This record gives sequence, structure tokens and C-alpha cells, in this order.
Amino acid sequence: MAINIRLQTSMGKRRREMDKAFANIDNRGVPLFGLVELETQNRCNGSCNFCPVNKNDDIRPYAKMTDELFEKIMSELRELNYSGTLSLFCNNEPFLDTRLEGFAKIAREYLPKARIQIYTNGTVLKLERFIEIIQYLDVMVIDNYNDELKWHDTVIAIREYIKKNPELKSKVKIRMHKESAIMSTRGGQAPNSREIKTLPISCLLPFYHMVIRPDGKISLCCNDAWGKYTLGDVSQQSLEEVWYNDAFTEIRSKVREGRDTLELCKYCDSYANAAQLHIKEW
Repeated sequence: MAINIRLQTSMGKRRREMDKAFANIDNRGVPLFGLVELETQNRCNGSCNFCPVNKNDDIRPYAKMTDELFEKIMSELRELNYSGTLSLFCNNEPFLDTRLEGFAKIAREYLPKARIQIYTNGTVLKLERFIEIIQYLDVMVIDNYNDELKWHDTVIAIREYIKKNPELKSKVKIRMHKESAIMSTRGGQAPNSREIKTLPISCLLPFYHMVIRPDGKISLCCNDAWGKYTLGDVSQQSLEEVWYNDAFTEIRSKVREGRDTLELCKYCDSYANAAQLHIKEW
């Protein structure tokens, strides 16, 4: 009973936060995105049971972003004076792309006010690459996936380096997980999801979150791992044009109506965080 009460209290608090965020949107309009997630290539070398695009289950045709498209995106963000979060990853292992350090350098040069971050499983992240790229990042999260809860050799080397360079502790977070762990439902697509249900609450992701696939097409959100939805194409349009287009507007309207209006949202357990909705400048 105590657990149920806590869940109800948490749900009620989230609903109040969401109602307040939607009231601001109704009064001021949809703000510009505050989180951009960008895949430079769409592959992962992990076999995590909870991920719909692990190396055993990934059904996506291989795609790799061109240098020209990456620079176009960075240039447009610079023109927008972007100061939100830029994630150089989404549903992939970012360090499989050998261009990543160069891309991070460009991103930092173009976007001095942005919060640039990378999440990685750490398996292909050699110490030399870590040292090269960390200077351009605000945050790096290394998720060490291992069912025996053992550190990968590459992660051990990075941990030792950080011990000798403690100024990096504020930038780098290293976490241990099991590959077989049951985590979020990933829009009901997680291979090992045991319980799926429709939550009685909306979601704010389409109101601040833009996910760019390697070919420039825009997914519904980070839980749209297979790219079932395409809301625009930034290789053909500007970021701002896509963000305020009819497809995004329709999705936002449906999400506000309820999760069961969209296939991907129906069994998704992501709430999104009202605090992440950037409303400083409308």
C-alpha cells in the first residue's frame, strides 16, 4: 500500500508540473528545442537485452551522416545562438564513428554556450580517444554493461586516468549495469519488457526534444529507435522549419490528448521532465 501511495503521489506531482508547462505553452507558444540528439552513424556494438537496436535485434539499414550535413546542422545551431544541450549520440554507440572527436571539436567551436554530452558503453573508447575528446565535452557518461558486473579494460584505464586527473570527475560519470537488466520499455519496444501499460499522463518530449538520424530525418523522440515516425528532414529544411512544421504540430496535439493516440507512446514509460522544457526565451 505504501508503494502505491508513493506512486500515486509521484504521478500527481508530475501531472501538476506538466499542466503548468502546457499552460505556459498555451500562453507563449512552443519554445525552440532545448535538447538535440544527433546520430552520426546508427549502429551499436552492444547486446543489451533491453535495447531494441542492440547488435542482434537492429533492423535499421546502416546509415552514416555526411560531414556536410553535420556542418549544416552546427551552422544553423550557431545562427540560433543555441545554448541548450547537444547530445552526439542517440540510439547508437557514438565511438564506432572514428570522426567523433573531430565532430565534437566542431560542435564546441560553433556552440560555445551549448552543453555538449556523450553517452557511451566504453568498449571501443581507448584512453587516447578519451583524452582527445573530453576537452570538448561538458559531460561524458560511460555505461559499463556486464552481467558479471566486471569493468571493461577500456573503462579501467579511463578510471585510473581520472584518478590522476581529478578535475575530470565533474565531467565524467561511470556507471555499472547488467546487459540483461530490465529498464525502460523504449516505447514498448524493449525486447525484454515484462509489463507494459498505458500511463495516465502526457509527455513533454515533442515540446523540447529533437532527434536527428544520420540521413537528416527527424524521429518522434529518443524512444523511436527504429525511426517509425519521420517528422521532417533537416538535409532539405532548416532545423527551425522542421521544429514548427505541421507534422510536429500534429504530434504535439496527439500527445496532449493522451498516450493511446500514438502507437509508440501507448506503452512508453518515459515521462519527460518538465524542468527540461526550456522556457527562458519564447
